Amino acid sequence: MTSKKFVKKTLLIIIGIIIFVISTNIYINEFGLFGNVKNKQYRVYVDEKTTKYLYSFNYIPSNFDGILVGPSLSDQMMNTQKIENHKIYNLSMDGGNISELKFAIDNVLKFGNIKTFIICLDPYITKNSGTKSSQINKKEYYGSLGSLFIIKYYVKKYLEYKKMGTNSIYYDSYWGYTDNEYAKKDEDSTLNINKNLSSLDNNNYDYSSLKIDKVAYNELKEVIERVRKNNIKIVAYYYPTPKKIFEHPNFKLHYNEYRLKIDKLLNNDDIVIDFTTNTYDYISENDNSYSDGGHLSRLGANNVIKVLNEKLNQ
Repeated sequence: MTSKKFVKKTLLIIIGIIIFVISTNIYINEFGLFGNVKNKQYRVYVDEKTTKYLYSFNYIPSNFDGILVGPSLSDQMMNTQKIENHKIYNLSMDGGNISELKFAIDNVLKFGNIKTFIICLDPYITKNSGTKSSQINKKEYYGSLGSLFIIKYYVKKYLEYKKMGTNSIYYDSYWGYTDNEYAKKDEDSTLNINKNLSSLDNNNYDYSSLKIDKVAYNELKEVIERVRKNNIKIVAYYYPTPKKIFEHPNFKLHYNEYRLKIDKLLNNDDIVIDFTTNTYDYISENDNSYSDGGHLSRLGANNVIKVLNEKLNQ
């Protein structure tokens, strides 16, 4: 065989492999990116940010009439299947800020026809801007057809699948939420709350977590304005910070600065739920409402979901 024929044959084999890989991934359609995926169910296994970002192109727009967005505070334990008369996908992301959430939100608004937009308002989503990891990347749309990402994803999925139903935080993630009680079951919520109180008393608390990044603020403003422009019902809720933390003078001083700026983004047409008020003390005063002193436990999340359900269905 001449070198010319060898090169030609090698190229044809490589092209054939590429076509086979792409065709296989389109057929498997791991992220519901292609074709009619109405009434299909896709579960998050690993790489939550990437997975939910890819779901936002087709799967979520095809199957849900609303989304819940926020950081891990609204991601973990917030089972939106319990909201009646609505199909709300929990698009919140563990560690997600508004820059990362916006990638997925923009897709849902572009490709879907949602009627309800629920947002968890906590300083975490606006304390910084920009992507914080490689999980949110526009290249992953095509990477899902064949790349190192998809190879790593299948390996991770296989390893995660083996422990489904035992100790996986994604064991019931069809509607997007994760179960943090697996990851945090050994943590003492009261102990963690008291540690934060001690930090506040001793002026060792990290108040930077309550600051608003200017870019993040403008991105949040842009998202809310776009949602409103599309005549989508906005339900904004201020996260139920543990009462003992929230009532501490040092914390409240900084939180009020945050609150004044965020309030300017909302109007009278929005449903605004303030879980920091005395009305919801039954959540914030109960340490059992939290799994680790900050994130909601199943008890706390169910109580928040119940309120959202009542407000949406009034």
